[in-house]
Amino acid sequence: MSSSSVNKRDEIHLQSNNRLVRESLIYHRKDLVRANITSDEGISLLDQQFDSSDNSNDTLIDYVYNCCKLTDTTPANLDFIPYKNVLNVEVLPNESDEGESEDSSNIIEVTYALPPDNANHDLKISKVKLELENQPELPTNISQFILSKSYKNNLIRPKILVLINPHGGQGNAKSIYKHKIMPVLQAADVKITYIETKYHGHATEIARDLDINSYDIIVCCSGDGIPHEVINGFFLRPDKGLQAFNKIAVTQLPCGSGNALTLSTHGTSNPSVSTFRMLKAHKAKLDLMAVTQGTGNKKTTKLSFLSQCYGIIADSDIGTEHLRWLGPVRFEIGIAQKVFGGAKYPCELYVKEKISNKSEILNHVNDYLTNSNSNDSLPSVTEENLTISGPELDEPVPDDWKRIPDDITHNLNILYVGKMPYVSADAQFFPAALPSDGAMDMIVTDSNNSIWKLTSILLAVEKGDHIEDEKVHHVKVLSYRLIPNIRDGSKHYISIDGEDFPFEPFQVEILPGVLTGLLQDGNFVETSVTK
Repeated sequence: MSSSSVNKRDEIHLQSNNRLVRESLIYHRKDLVRANITSDEGISLLDQQFDSSDNSNDTLIDYVYNCCKLTDTTPANLDFIPYKNVLNVEVLPNESDEGESEDSSNIIEVTYALPPDNANHDLKISKVKLELENQPELPTNISQFILSKSYKNNLIRPKILVLINPHGGQGNAKSIYKHKIMPVLQAADVKITYIETKYHGHATEIARDLDINSYDIIVCCSGDGIPHEVINGFFLRPDKGLQAFNKIAVTQLPCGSGNALTLSTHGTSNPSVSTFRMLKAHKAKLDLMAVTQGTGNKKTTKLSFLSQCYGIIADSDIGTEHLRWLGPVRFEIGIAQKVFGGAKYPCELYVKEKISNKSEILNHVNDYLTNSNSNDSLPSVTEENLTISGPELDEPVPDDWKRIPDDITHNLNILYVGKMPYVSADAQFFPAALPSDGAMDMIVTDSNNSIWKLTSILLAVEKGDHIEDEKVHHVKVLSYRLIPNIRDGSKHYISIDGEDFPFEPFQVEILPGVLTGLLQDGNFVETSVTK
């Protein structure tokens, strides 16, 4: 046999071996990656090459991107999966040992979120099968061990009731849920009950009649209207929602035109990223506000989680509903019309102040943030928390209330009171608002300011700098009463959480720590005041 034929045969043999090695590596990398869990921060992948320029070590909690795609591949340059990125863990049978119980297996499948390469890429969810190397040191329940580190909020595979307003988000809510929210929930293996609301007030009825033991979280895939209805549905229960407020967290994922709750708690209007952040959030107590109108047998009290407004903001919001097809620009058009028209809204305004000095408000915020701890156990809501203690609307206000001077209220153009820092993606209207400080933030401006001054104040709202302006009255209050002094109320509006309320006197008081919400590290997202 010639040497050339031997060399050729050897070459074929080597090529065959090389192909087998490559196939083995590809199979091993894609379907079974060696790993260990010795780190306190995540899972180390031993078979992966790490590219130091990659951002894979960063946790997704720091990213805000646009979509969610499922993939079953593992990037070749990933060598570490942070626990914060893990969505689910399943223990698989160890195929090498027949008859071995799944509990003792060191083979797991990890579902995790992978940060995109840049802001133009979609959020990705990946799965990888791992063979854990440090088996003698492994905890008895590997899945529970990893998930407990991944979900430090203890909300592992929660039971979720999804309430979706199919008409929200200019009719796109169902599509947003299906393509951006549901894949993330399914990846986390949560238990989902899905209900579409059929009419205005339907979510209130659902919350009123709900079996609260069946759910851990109510997720409102909507604008701010469905959370408002859910909270008031709880309040209509025989115990005024006492058990529901203690048992169930209420949150929002952005599927509507107004997404203040998700912006303030999850820090993004991106549906898939906000879903991820919701799953990783901590339960926390939030203050609510009780809004009372009417007297005697016509007296009604409803709960507010977001805001109340009277004046330019209310008229520009509720008063432009007929222009909803224009999207957010309708609100800007309404604002411009009122500002340049010199609109003013005379009223009587009485307040029970908590903090009136702006520097003291900043100190209050700093003290709150310094002393807050997301690991603290949640206080239980009691009947006292839900008791309305203010005077009747036809009674004089107590002596410790203050009447705002007539030179302000006779020329008032904006009264805005809130408990959430963000009212829209480009409006930090209440940057000093805190989850449960037992106070509401009140913002008042008047037409004694020039048009250009008011315009500059409103432009500063985007960054939350407006509260620093000396022409802006900013106080933290415990209660207040507003009496409109406009003859033709049919052309004007009072907005509560973005909902149209009767144009008549109303009174509001704080209800401390009633609502259970979901927050990042136990606080609202960062604002100009809290950063």
